[in-house]
Amino acid sequence: DVLAPLVAEACLGTMSSSGKPSFSAESVRVAKILGGDISQSHVVNGFVALRGLETTLTTAKDAKVVVFGCGIEASATEAKGTVLMKNADDLKNYNKTEEKKMEEIIKGIADSGIKVLVAGGSVSEMALHFIERYGMLCLRIGSKWELRRLCTATGATALVRLGAPTPDEMGHCDHVYQKEVGGKPITVFSQADGSKTSKLS
Repeated sequence: DVLAPLVAEACLGTMSSSGKPSFSAESVRVAKILGGDISQSHVVNGFVALRGLETTLTTAKDAKVVVFGCGIEASATEAKGTVLMKNADDLKNYNKTEEKKMEEIIKGIADSGIKVLVAGGSVSEMALHFIERYGMLCLRIGSKWELRRLCTATGATALVRLGAPTPDEMGHCDHVYQKEVGGKPITVFSQADGSKTSKLS
């Protein structure tokens, strides 16, 4: 009595409206969260990530979304290298170029109008610092399947290079926010007019 109407609503929400109606079972997922009872279940038009945001900012409306299939961090060399420092100035200037390059990348992403970054790998502290500075949200998703579903829900393309996306590669979400359910932080990507992916939460 409780779940059947929700399942029907989720299925109808993901059916294609143009041409012959078609439905994919992959488009409806269930997010199981401890705490509460079955009567508190509801449909989210969009996507639910079972982890909190990395940034202190926790909400964005009418947001452009970029999805990176890689981590947001400075690329490391394949082989180990040795740095020889001869004086104090060498030590002071050691990290500056890396810092400058990272700010350049994050600033480029922010200038393209992006409000939400999603990373498929780790996010370095330096990158997080600049993401905070430019007022963006950052979420880390380890699973490539979850990344793929998020791309479907927002219309984004997963990028393998770190840099500003083109308009075609950006996704869009009406409301991205973090909430706490049963003491566990979750991140919700909610689409007002329905989307290609519905997720029961």
